[in-house]
Amino acid sequence: MNPLETPGVLEDRHRNEILKLRSAVHDRITDLPAYPLLFDGLRTLLDRRRHVGVLHLDVANLDVVESLYGWQVFDRILARVADVLRRAAGSDLPPSALLALNGVAGERFVVFVPESRSGGEVETRDLAEMGRSLQALLEESFEDEGFAGLAPRLVFRVGHALLSENPFYRFERRVHAAVEEARTLNVRRGRRWDRTRGAELRKIIRDAAVSAVFQPVVDLRTGEVLGHEALARGPKDTLFEMPSAMFSLSSRLGVAADLDRLCRHAALRGSGGMAGRGRIFLNVLAGSIADPAWFESSLGAGLESAGLAPQDLVIEVSERGADADVVHLAASFESLRSRGFGVALDDVGTGYASLATLEGVRPDFLKVDVSLVRGVHRNLIKQELLGSLVNIGGRIGADVIAEGVESEGEADAARAAGVRYGQGFLFAGPAAPRAEAVTR
Repeated sequence: MNPLETPGVLEDRHRNEILKLRSAVHDRITDLPAYPLLFDGLRTLLDRRRHVGVLHLDVANLDVVESLYGWQVFDRILARVADVLRRAAGSDLPPSALLALNGVAGERFVVFVPESRSGGEVETRDLAEMGRSLQALLEESFEDEGFAGLAPRLVFRVGHALLSENPFYRFERRVHAAVEEARTLNVRRGRRWDRTRGAELRKIIRDAAVSAVFQPVVDLRTGEVLGHEALARGPKDTLFEMPSAMFSLSSRLGVAADLDRLCRHAALRGSGGMAGRGRIFLNVLAGSIADPAWFESSLGAGLESAGLAPQDLVIEVSERGADADVVHLAASFESLRSRGFGVALDDVGTGYASLATLEGVRPDFLKVDVSLVRGVHRNLIKQELLGSLVNIGGRIGADVIAEGVESEGEADAARAAGVRYGQGFLFAGPAAPRAEAVTR
């Protein structure tokens, strides 16, 4: 023992080491272990049982929900699912059920079931019945006002398998294989879900059933409108009304470029005769502008038919796609500027792009993500980060736009940090374009 360390100091150090070890094997949001931590207990159970049941639970459309509502809602969903599973032990699940995640910071749940609800050997039919009960319980548990407004609604899937001992295979591999078997049952169901929704999305693209709404970008000092961001909308009152839902699935189906092109055309059509238009901020996938023929094949004719010039448009690319190939993105931005377009980096502050990326692409506008703007007037760290982005913008010649401004407090904090422009419901929500008045 270090003679300078008192018993109290040693105790604190040991406690910190234990907490570090726990964080390596327990998920912070759900307080559940990663299932490999249960190997010894499962081995003991199989000394007394022929097999142990495995239930694998996931939320089929959780990625879509996260893209629409953000990581905070994502975490709340996982915490609620974990709570429901704990309460189910002794009713829908036997009291001896062991709960776990597929890994620390995982998003799929694994339940090991040593026995049936009556206390006998668990069989496949028991697991199927437990799965149906859990699915119904979870659906009911997300009906309260905290989650009932989610669109799309959460879709829960429960797969099952039996884990048994086999002396020819290492025990850990048998557990992994059983979990994978239960998960695969869910994957097959997920593929059916993707096929159904994929057919809907392909029909939307085929029928060009996408429209555009526009939200103003205003000067925080004068209130003058700089321009409007064009936001795509799918068919009303459907899963695909919001663009993030469409693009989340389109990437998996390989039709993201087709959807991107359709959204651009809808934006250009909608903005052509728009009153008080200013500059139109147009969202584009980073991969699209890397195509040398992109302007001629996808944008040139649309500009002409809408009566727009390149100077009327600001091409937005998300920070999430900016860090993949800085050199090519910088070259694409420079090519757009040479034609007269403005360029913007969207979703700045989400942590994807480094300072080197920002300096490499040197956009005309930095659009700060809503997660950094929300509640900024009550958060000193966010205020410091916002001020830092303004300083970076000054260095690279970019104006900063705060997205998602909903309160006077947020607008005041953005102004105090030096932010020039704002966008959000405080000023106006997205709306269909209003045509210019015709004078005779």
